[in-house]
Amino acid sequence: MLRLEFHKYKYGKELLIDCFNLSEIAGKTMSSNEVHATTFYEIFLFPEGSGSITLEKQKIDFKSPSVLLLRPSQPRKWDLQVLPDCMMLIFEGEFIEMFLKDSMFLSRLYYFGNYDCSPLLPIDKAGIERFKMLFNWIKLEIQNLAEDSQHLLRAYLYETLILLNRDFTAHNQLKGNLYRNTDMIKFKSLLKDCIREKQTVKEYAELLQMNRNRLNQLCQDAFGKDAHTLIRNELAQSCKHELLSTIKTIAEISYEYNFSAPSNFVRFFKSITGVSPAVYRNQYSNLNT
Repeated sequence: MLRLEFHKYKYGKELLIDCFNLSEIAGKTMSSNEVHATTFYEIFLFPEGSGSITLEKQKIDFKSPSVLLLRPSQPRKWDLQVLPDCMMLIFEGEFIEMFLKDSMFLSRLYYFGNYDCSPLLPIDKAGIERFKMLFNWIKLEIQNLAEDSQHLLRAYLYETLILLNRDFTAHNQLKGNLYRNTDMIKFKSLLKDCIREKQTVKEYAELLQMNRNRLNQLCQDAFGKDAHTLIRNELAQSCKHELLSTIKTIAEISYEYNFSAPSNFVRFFKSITGVSPAVYRNQYSNLNT
């Protein structure tokens, strides 16, 4: 699988944000029809056009006007019958999080926090014009970099992310309480950092210094699922990433994730995805053939 990294020195000095039209990268990523993943965050603004994207085995059809919001490391393949001239905003997480001194800021955003909602956000014409304006301001500032451009670019990005989160929360009828519920943000962060070694509700409850019932209640309130389900989903997601981004064997992955035997890993993975790890890996390989 092709893995794309951020071009930090595209404009000479290090810059961890970029904005451009799809036509400026013709023949790459979206237009290549190749399965790929990135190391950075992506926001696609579709004022016109339509198509579909296969994202982690799920096909998502979209039509304009809409916004597509993708986290790093999500394997995807585009299917665009007519190539729309969408606008793309890409950035590294540290560009905004280090400035805010909040390593969990992006996890507070429902669309980047992996909360089981579609990454596609339909938007009205007024909304698309508002985001086009913000994207154009970012693009213009990048084209005319000054000493204080990093500050202005962060301000534009921050405004864009907050407005998108407001629209995303309303569209999906979410509670929008993740800014206050820091325990759940910490839980999601711990899952990403510790999932290889810790896979029980008890272990995460201890890390969060609360009892299991309290953790389950908070998870149910925030995500509509209990802690055990969220742990299993994160474990499956992490294993999917290993299968698609490495050449490790099924046995190697199973032992890295503390399964007592490869057969137990296969049984777990199939219970979540409906297919074995080997079949899952082959299905993505076949997307490029």
